[in-house]
Amino acid sequence: MKIYRALRTNIITQKFGENLNSFYKQLGMLGHNGLDWGAKDGEPLYWDCSIRGVVLNTEIDSSGGLGINIITDEQEGIFKHRFWHLKGFNVIAGQSVETSDLIGWADNTGMSTGTHLHRDLKPMIKDELGNYKIKDRDNGYFGCIDYGIINIFVVDYMNILKTQLSLLQKIIIAMKSLIKIFKGQ
Repeated sequence: MKIYRALRTNIITQKFGENLNSFYKQLGMLGHNGLDWGAKDGEPLYWDCSIRGVVLNTEIDSSGGLGINIITDEQEGIFKHRFWHLKGFNVIAGQSVETSDLIGWADNTGMSTGTHLHRDLKPMIKDELGNYKIKDRDNGYFGCIDYGIINIFVVDYMNILKTQLSLLQKIIIAMKSLIKIFKGQ
């Protein structure tokens, strides 16, 4: 699974693990538990993974604002992808999302100091009833991990893939024509 950039703006305002003040200690964390991307008010956010996800839920939380939780379940494991401080949602619980689907819009909700996207990742497990549980909630980041990032905007990445596919289709057509010529047809 590859994770790209969910929004066009390319300004990281806070990295995973940074502890710029004692706020995180008050919450019982070692530091910031995700990546914060500066954003324009209402900037569109897109599903940024190379694999399909399923919207677990959307949330409204007094301290976190508006958020979307998306689950991926594949060979590398089960993960909850969280997108927070949003203005609104373009998805609903149970919906499948594909790479570069519009999921919501950035804002300054909850306890934030400016418009941005908080993006984090939590490895999950399923309990005996099939419910999702955080794999290592006590890791100092409420179960979040530093996922790194491929720093390309997911929509730009999909456009590159579409261009490459179009070129491959043209090459296949040309090769078929050459094969016909060589066969004397």
